[in-house]
Amino acid sequence: MCESMPESRKIFLVVAGGNAAAQRNFEDTIQRKRTVAEVRTFLPVQQIDNLEKIYHGSSFIVWGSVPGPMNESRWEKMKPGDVVLIYNNGRIRFAGEIAAKVRNRDLARYFWQEDPTGSTWEFMYFIVNEERTDVPFEKLNPLFDYQEHYRPQGLSMINEEAVSAFAENYGDILGVLKRLERGEELIHLPSRKEQLIEQIDERIDRVSTEHDEMQWRLIRLGQLAKCDVWVPRNDQPKEYHGYRFRDFVLKEFHETLDVPRSIENIDVVWKFGPYSIRSAFEIEHSTSVYSGILRLSDLRSEAPNSNYPLFIVASEDRRKKVFDELRRPTFSGPCLRLNEVIRFLGYQTLREIDERSKESASFDTNILMTTSEPVPQANARKFR
Repeated sequence: MCESMPESRKIFLVVAGGNAAAQRNFEDTIQRKRTVAEVRTFLPVQQIDNLEKIYHGSSFIVWGSVPGPMNESRWEKMKPGDVVLIYNNGRIRFAGEIAAKVRNRDLARYFWQEDPTGSTWEFMYFIVNEERTDVPFEKLNPLFDYQEHYRPQGLSMINEEAVSAFAENYGDILGVLKRLERGEELIHLPSRKEQLIEQIDERIDRVSTEHDEMQWRLIRLGQLAKCDVWVPRNDQPKEYHGYRFRDFVLKEFHETLDVPRSIENIDVVWKFGPYSIRSAFEIEHSTSVYSGILRLSDLRSEAPNSNYPLFIVASEDRRKKVFDELRRPTFSGPCLRLNEVIRFLGYQTLREIDERSKESASFDTNILMTTSEPVPQANARKFR
């Protein structure tokens, strides 16, 4: 029996703005965001519990559509994890995921009042994992088979065949938007996923307790950062100092065309929302430091337009070995450029970060970016 292919997530286009009232609403519930406390009196307990589980106390973006056959049909098709692109004044200003949806006139009226006909935007949807972007919409038209001067209106859904083709050709929509925003050329995925590097049969010199310690510290920091945490299924039964990993991590992995299955095998993955990846970590103990880099290279080859940070976590005395391997042409060539996207995070550095965070109620993920180390570029080979 053939294994079924993963589905691509649906992508919805939302016009937020266009007149003075719509622009005020855009600024009020998208730019400024709202809180679960505000909606508590309008929604049943079960829906409030769901929002609290999703947002972990964070504020959120919310938007809605007025009743009508087309709006209702498209709203009905929305599912958690589907992508929303928010269009304002000719540009994509935000991209995020559907977290939940409700139909609620009173809550919609509280947020946005009513339109001149007495209708309100009661087909509501809450957005998670949003990112600010600044991309002229015409840059997306050729990627989704739209006419050159097409402009979205109201709430629309991009043709699912076009979305599947986009996911197969380019992968992560947010990564594509960020590359377009920076003026970078998109990386086109091969039509057939090929394994770039053969697995190397190597002896693993693994100190299990130290590996488990690092894994647990990353699980704990991920939770402090209000992320959902994934570790491979085989690692979920592990314990560290009495803490069972399975009690703190996701039980199921959601694969789509733009979230490849190779992420399942990474030692620790931080997620926010049903699908979006925040960071990926490989804890490296192998004698050749290949295994972790190979797993990250598989991920990078399947999602080359992604922009989340990748980390090799290893003892400080292996720093040079990690950097040397990342400079190899196999990894640092123009396709993968792992020497530019993977950072080194030492065991002791991670311990210190985790210990300092134990009394905190939250964790700023930027700390990892400022304390980890990039591959020194002065000695890195240049490829063009």
